[in-house]
Amino acid sequence: MSSPSPSSPPAPSTAPLRGDRTRIQDLAGAVLAGGEAEDLLDLLLHSARTDLAARNAVLVMPLSTDRWAVEMVDGADAPELLGTEVPADSPTGRALHRADVDALEAISTLVIDPGSSPALLGAVDAAEHGLGLLAVLRTAGSAPYTTADRERLDALAGLIALTLRAPTLGASTEIDDERSRIARDLHDLAIQELFAVGMELEAMVDSLESPGMTPSNARIRSSVATSVQGVENAVAQIRQIVQSLRRERTAATLTEQLRHEVGLATAGLGFVPSMRLPPHPAEMDAELPPEIAEDVVAVVRECLANAARHAHATAVAVSVSVFSEGVDRVVQVNVSDNGRGIDPSVQRRSGLANISSRARRHSGWVDALGLEPGTMVSWRVTLPPA
Repeated sequence: MSSPSPSSPPAPSTAPLRGDRTRIQDLAGAVLAGGEAEDLLDLLLHSARTDLAARNAVLVMPLSTDRWAVEMVDGADAPELLGTEVPADSPTGRALHRADVDALEAISTLVIDPGSSPALLGAVDAAEHGLGLLAVLRTAGSAPYTTADRERLDALAGLIALTLRAPTLGASTEIDDERSRIARDLHDLAIQELFAVGMELEAMVDSLESPGMTPSNARIRSSVATSVQGVENAVAQIRQIVQSLRRERTAATLTEQLRHEVGLATAGLGFVPSMRLPPHPAEMDAELPPEIAEDVVAVVRECLANAARHAHATAVAVSVSVFSEGVDRVVQVNVSDNGRGIDPSVQRRSGLANISSRARRHSGWVDALGLEPGTMVSWRVTLPPA
């Protein structure tokens, strides 16, 4: 078995209390159920402050490509903190500008806080909005933050990211308009054609059942031919509608598909998995060939499903990276959890077999590494020459 790459993420740490996990499940359910984004953000910020015994919980969001400010605050110092900009030359500003999640999470104070209160920061991936952060601030002299606090904050930051992306994922007005157009096209074209076919066949049935009005073979052939032609017309119209939908639908990028998979996994896991992508995900989207990008998404989906079904984990971390190794470019997917690990008594593991086959088709490999606690699945392939 190959050794893990230096880019492998650390394993998620030990589980928080069962009550904490139930609380996260409730919050995830509220986010997935939808609602007003501002109300959901208020709920999540309040949860961050109260669950982590903080004085303030702060959401920092980008104002532009190189400016960040406090957009929401839950806590006693809200009037002073709200709207405060993060200095661009501060450690926080530099980490946000570079989209450096590791540097961001290593920061222990938030410079916008005049009291320099002990801070715990978590990155918020807000898709087209850019990178933001969720921070909790405790009063000086409070208990230090623990690993469980870090996991809790990361889970809440993930739920905030889902909430911020909800308008683009839902696009309810556009969806309603599209549904109306589809219904109109189906009614005006395909359904009307099928209705005419039905009337033709009903007339034929009536003539066949009426005594003394048996239609001639020529009449039957004509009626059947007309009906067959009507069905073919309806099928052609439905096919045109489907093809128009496919043409109008913008293909999702690899980054969007990965975020979608992480969002879908939230319901099965009961918490939001963390996900780390390259600092400039658009470059990864452009560099990976479609067939490899498709397998990357499938591997992440399979690993998250396995974690939900078998691992009984309370934290899952997904990392997708693209890097140079000698003259080659390599894409690597690492999915780690803090669950119960792989049962050595189970000989057949269909999930790992599927992942392995996706690596072999690109002359890559996959490892399943035991952690303390948990498991990490590491999948990597070499990209074809540009």
